[in-house]
Amino acid sequence: MKWLAPERYAAELEAEAGRLGTAATAQAVEAMVPNCPEWTVRDLVTHVGTGHRFATEVIATGGHVEYRRIEAPTDQNAWTPWLLEGARALNEAVSSHGFTSEVWTWHPRHQTAGFWLRRMVHDEVIHRFDADPAGDLAPDLAADGVADFLLTFEAIGKDLPGDGGTLRFRATDLPRSWHVTLTDSGITWTEDAATAGADVTVEAPVRSLLLLLNRRVPAPTVQGDAALWERWHAGTRF
Repeated sequence: MKWLAPERYAAELEAEAGRLGTAATAQAVEAMVPNCPEWTVRDLVTHVGTGHRFATEVIATGGHVEYRRIEAPTDQNAWTPWLLEGARALNEAVSSHGFTSEVWTWHPRHQTAGFWLRRMVHDEVIHRFDADPAGDLAPDLAADGVADFLLTFEAIGKDLPGDGGTLRFRATDLPRSWHVTLTDSGITWTEDAATAGADVTVEAPVRSLLLLLNRRVPAPTVQGDAALWERWHAGTRF
């Protein structure tokens, strides 16, 4: 599956920043976030806004920079403008340097400014659902998020125990399917493998697939090897 167009990521980043800001501002500042039990709502906003600014700094320098937490404004009414400011700065950095320009990232196969934009969009989408669980999402963006999730664990999932077990995630509302293999060195995965057999199969609308992979909703009935599913579920925690 190809990535979405750079312009789409730019538009979604700002749109999601506004949605998150609106949803977070409607809650008590120190309310706890159910899906992130150690975070308050302000911590959630801080995390997303810091991510915008970290990615912008990486793109500006081209290399690795120290991650520094940047606190969201004390005034809750300033959260949406602050999130939008960070999103726009990231978009400007990507536009100025070029979506395909080479910069440091933690993924060995994707060392581009565009990688950061895509990753920040999908991080923001998931955290917007933390603030607004009933929110909607365009199916193609949700499908891109599933692929981004698997791409992430391709790089950071080295501790997932693998013995060749396979999982298939199939969207029931789009002709999309993702086939994952756990190996002794991490995961490999392919898309559009709807006919491939698997030890575990999970089927759901694509929005639900994205949320269950990110541990925001419980999985529906899982077909196949329950132990393999539990191993996957335990090992794919950010």
